Amino acid sequence: MRKQAFRLIAMVVVLASLSLGAPPAGAGTDGFYVSLGDSLSVGFQPNRGETEKGYVDELWRRVLDTMPTLQLQKFGCVGETTTSMVDGTGSLCTYDAGSQLAEAVAFLEANAGQISFVTIDIGANDVVDGCMDFDTGVLDRTCVEELLPDLSARVTSIVDALRAAVGPDVPVVGMTYYDPFLGLWGLVPGGKVLARTAQRAWRTFDAALTEAYVGAGAAVADVAATFRTDDFETKVVVDGRRVPINVALTCRWTWFCSKVYEGDPHANTIGYRKIARTFHQVLTPLLV
Repeated sequence: MRKQAFRLIAMVVVLASLSLGAPPAGAGTDGFYVSLGDSLSVGFQPNRGETEKGYVDELWRRVLDTMPTLQLQKFGCVGETTTSMVDGTGSLCTYDAGSQLAEAVAFLEANAGQISFVTIDIGANDVVDGCMDFDTGVLDRTCVEELLPDLSARVTSIVDALRAAVGPDVPVVGMTYYDPFLGLWGLVPGGKVLARTAQRAWRTFDAALTEAYVGAGAAVADVAATFRTDDFETKVVVDGRRVPINVALTCRWTWFCSKVYEGDPHANTIGYRKIARTFHQVLTPLLV
């Protein structure tokens, strides 16, 4: 299995570094929805790159039903890690302020009083790039556990910076991640063991993310729960085979098990809609 098959950094060359200029001239009465994150936040799709059909775009369209003048401002970057988001080191995108976080904070401060809510997804690339053995398909749980304290500290600092920029009342919502490596279940020899091993590490990662977000005053969209990533017990029939529901949903809502883009971890259109719905359920009571 090649390294490219797994990385959320994407299997394409970025056509041009992202350079974000001045913010929009002004917001409507409903202000701005601001998003930060990695490739999921820009709706990345294999062989298409960034799209307008990711969870951020879908969430924005959902919220337009009640906030019709809401404007969307996206700062996400393919391949982003907690480190590159904070200081720009290793980022594939170029920001005038030096990093995705600095650029977003500058925008939030320049539009104080006009920010309706902020969403963020970050951390998966830290885990995959740092702890996946791409030759064997093993996600090393010990490595993940050793990585988490620094990762959690950076997530906390990111939310702290966003919270300082928007104040205490603007919703900031992070997310847990689905586990794409559940798709190994039926793809490779020993896939069942690899999938279970990956999920044990992924569960630890998602728990640390949740703790960091909540501790910093952010709400959490539990995407892992939506994808039922911990549920090996419930079985469903797929193509004549009984498989765990978490494996089935991973294969149904991501590209990982597809014949054309096998091993690509990104959500497909249905998966992005599921993620958007999870965010929307958390945001709805916060926007009243």
